[in-house]
Amino acid sequence: MTRIVLLDDCDLSDAQIARLRKWGEVEAHATPPADAEDIKRRLKSADVAVLGWTVLDDTLLRQLPDLRMISVWATGYDYVDVRAADRLGITVTNVPAYAGSAVSELALGLMLALCRNIARGNRRVRAGTLSWQGLHGTELSGRTLGIIGIGDIGSRLAAIGAALGMRVLAYSRNMSAERAKNMGVEFRPMAEVLREGDFISLHLPLTPDTEGIMGEKEIALMKPGAFLVNTARAALVDQDALYEALTNGRLAGAGLDDLDPDRHDIMALDNVVATPHIGFCTDTALARKGDICVGNVEAFLNGRAENVVAGPRHPGPGPSVGYGD
Repeated sequence: MTRIVLLDDCDLSDAQIARLRKWGEVEAHATPPADAEDIKRRLKSADVAVLGWTVLDDTLLRQLPDLRMISVWATGYDYVDVRAADRLGITVTNVPAYAGSAVSELALGLMLALCRNIARGNRRVRAGTLSWQGLHGTELSGRTLGIIGIGDIGSRLAAIGAALGMRVLAYSRNMSAERAKNMGVEFRPMAEVLREGDFISLHLPLTPDTEGIMGEKEIALMKPGAFLVNTARAALVDQDALYEALTNGRLAGAGLDDLDPDRHDIMALDNVVATPHIGFCTDTALARKGDICVGNVEAFLNGRAENVVAGPRHPGPGPSVGYGD
């Protein structure tokens, strides 16, 4: 019988787990593994691993000889060493384009929280002060929104920005006049987007090519007094350069939905609004995410994998598949 392990606290519904049980034995864990040994214990003899946050590197994958498939409960799959999975013949899938509305709306929320001093005002009121003085804000209408990465999330944010009366500039590796016309954006080189944007919003996956893409040089290109919003991975941004720009007045503020847990200095800044990676976390997005994640397992066990980011697309027979009653 196929053994399927939910490795960490990915949030699948009872109905979604019941779908998996039709294909074999399911072991569900509600907490992250404590360490590498715990990962190996949980995945011992597992055919399929479903995970949200657990790192599976080359060393671990080589110690899991029965593992045939990893269904990542996320769009970003940087937790898994996909090159190692390729070499080992392990299929890795992800969940693309499930949270475009959710994440783009949070990006807008962070922009508003920054430019209208919402978090500062809230702290002031809770401290018993009702004065509005010193909380002068900036309107979004008439400002320039620069979007780095214009896939599902970035394109939705572009539409929101345009609806609010913003000029929208965008950088993408796939720029064309036709895409620009369809999206209502102006495609520009990244350096121009950074120079002209009053708000810069990052919407890129974390890969070896994009890690640190917002470094000291790129942040220095940004317009003085601009705001940086990052609802993608924290590692896209050089944290030292970000801290320096936020404390020397180069940037007016930053809205961050993914944080380096060691950078308490950044989280403590008064011009930073931070959330604990909740961009995806709406009822609608979570339901869609779980359905696609489970569907990826079903497709794999049915012999034709979907949403593959590494490994075989047409898996061999492997262990016999149990369908349940």
